[in-house]
Amino acid sequence: MMAVKFNLRAAGSGDAEFVFRLSNDVLVRRNSANSKEIRWEDHVKWFSRMLESPDCIFFIVESDGVPIGQVRFNRRERGWECSGSLLPAWRGKGLSARFLRAALIRSGLPEVVGMSKVSNRIAIKPLLDNGYEFVRNETLNGEEYEVYRYLDCVFTIAEMSANHRGDFGRAKELVAAAAASGADAVKLQTYTADTMTLDCKTGPFLISGGTLWDGMTLHELYGRASTPWEWTAELKAYAESLGIELFSTPFDKTAVDFLEGVKVPRYKIASFEAVDIPLIRYTAAKGKPMLISVGVSSPEEMQEAVDACFAEGNFDVTLLKCTSAYPAKTEKMHLATIRDMVERFGSQGVRIGLSDHSLGPEVPVAAVALGARVIEKHLTLDRPEGDAESSFALTPNEFGAMVKAAKGVLPAVGDVSYAADPTGRRGRRSLFVAEDMKMGEVFTERNVRSVRPGDGCDPKFLPEILGKRARCDLAKGTPMKVDYLD
Repeated sequence: MMAVKFNLRAAGSGDAEFVFRLSNDVLVRRNSANSKEIRWEDHVKWFSRMLESPDCIFFIVESDGVPIGQVRFNRRERGWECSGSLLPAWRGKGLSARFLRAALIRSGLPEVVGMSKVSNRIAIKPLLDNGYEFVRNETLNGEEYEVYRYLDCVFTIAEMSANHRGDFGRAKELVAAAAASGADAVKLQTYTADTMTLDCKTGPFLISGGTLWDGMTLHELYGRASTPWEWTAELKAYAESLGIELFSTPFDKTAVDFLEGVKVPRYKIASFEAVDIPLIRYTAAKGKPMLISVGVSSPEEMQEAVDACFAEGNFDVTLLKCTSAYPAKTEKMHLATIRDMVERFGSQGVRIGLSDHSLGPEVPVAAVALGARVIEKHLTLDRPEGDAESSFALTPNEFGAMVKAAKGVLPAVGDVSYAADPTGRRGRRSLFVAEDMKMGEVFTERNVRSVRPGDGCDPKFLPEILGKRARCDLAKGTPMKVDYLD
């Protein structure tokens, strides 16, 4: 069965009738807090308020340009609450978890609450599939509900690459360093020189162009840099004993088959393999989360890679913005692309991340602020002069600082809000009575002034206050109000 393609867009005034029809569906009403049928005149007022409210994020789910569902986030006392529904013909196709994931990505909300009637067990699965965790039971209007919470997070990956230098003991040290730094996972690369390239010394196979490996053949480079496959199982067990994941990048089908035997929890496709659609489909068919670097892919090629995963029924896809240079210069990172990728692919439920080859921790922090939720960066134990592979990797202390900064910036991103902190509002200027005044006395620039703090009325009202008379006695230091005008 072909995977259903869908897209999210912001709800508009023309969607009122569709949402009305969907909201009055028998099953939707039965599972709502208020099960009564909705009247059109009430719906129109409500729908208009939702579109205009800063406390509502409203998406329409479309397939081939036709509305098939809706998903909404409303800000309430408990926080942002999510709700969503599909037309009857589109239920039971595995879409709910997918469009909820897309809505979470597009909304950028750091924390979301989901509620479901205990009697509606089918509605809970999409929450669990998107990382919601059970919080508590609640009773509302005589019905039992389960309350779940979603927390946005950053997943950090330490890339070992060839920094083990052919030493298994050093590879274990890198795994330990990744765990100690706070990384969520450590990643290997699974290939041999023969699965990567041909043993040729002709022009196309000679490395040049100002890279760290100029003068070598591709076969020589990959032979020197490869990780022995027999290390994988033991390194994975060691990583798990330290509380982090270990997974790998396969470069051909034999590597995928091998890694399946090791039972890795996810797969990464490298930038130069992101156009190898048969490899992507073969890997995605294993049903594990897919991360795909797209450092040398056009938007159209990125979409082809996503579609390849979807065609295999694998919808857990992350595209990693990447600058495929080693090291990558900061000015070549073009991180604004991340925002565009969130817009292009987030509506399909695709997460966006960063595979970073720059030298410092600043780029990952900026990437998270722009919407990246996966950060991959190379890790080395040291950085000796002349060692090409480790020259663009972070040492354990640097990597730990990067993880702390990348994860720490996420709470600061928050959601869209122009509201000032109440403490800050008190500190701003406002109008105060500056001298004792008697009833009937005229307000002048001497007896009413704009000063700190912010307990009085806004300074913009001063022109209409000046020249008016006081309707009562006022003491110096009284916060000014227009009510004091006669």
